[in-house]
Amino acid sequence: MNIKQKTERQLAQKKAGRSPFDRELVRESKRDAVLSVAASAFNRGGYANTSMDNVAEALQITKPTLYRYFKNKQQILFELHMHAMNHGEEALRLAHATGSTGLEKFLIYCKRYMQGIFGEFGTCPVLVDVDSLKNPEKGRVIERRAKISNATVEIIQEGIADGTIGACDARLATLYTLGALNWMPLWYRDDGRKTADEVADEFLELFERTLTGQTSRQHPLVDSKALQEMS
Repeated sequence: MNIKQKTERQLAQKKAGRSPFDRELVRESKRDAVLSVAASAFNRGGYANTSMDNVAEALQITKPTLYRYFKNKQQILFELHMHAMNHGEEALRLAHATGSTGLEKFLIYCKRYMQGIFGEFGTCPVLVDVDSLKNPEKGRVIERRAKISNATVEIIQEGIADGTIGACDARLATLYTLGALNWMPLWYRDDGRKTADEVADEFLELFERTLTGQTSRQHPLVDSKALQEMS
């Protein structure tokens, strides 16, 4: 079973065993519907320019109904960040549960994380702007992000130790990886020339080539002095 098959099987099992008439599940579904529409509204108009009135109008519900699920747009933004972190933590869990080497765990982790970015609420550029949050919610998001980052470092270190990842600075490699993943919402579009799956697969190949040292150096690297002379 390859990495993609392992990931898709885990996603399919995520909500198994819950009745569609479960009251809590119904409420969760309604909250998710609000989050999805709010994410789209934030994408179109920007977080600062989108009001609760705009979200309620897009949902075709009244503001009092909207307030039954979220008290303000700050809470909506916080929940979007929490869902994003859920994907990161689930990706780590899946990687450790099904991966056998450091490299395989890393690729499973990245694949699952990208599926979360492209899936549940579509891409949401506002999620890269943590400063839009206020404390204490901002602090909670930063803390969870730090834990995910540290766990990513550990996976890369494991790959270096078992020989499946080339020698490198694991923290810099993590910044490189998470920078690429977290920037996706700013440039990816559903109507672009590549589908979400195609983008994910190509990013996985790029990550693997980079971390295993299987890079193509057809041209010599330009040193700093030469670069200055060119500028």
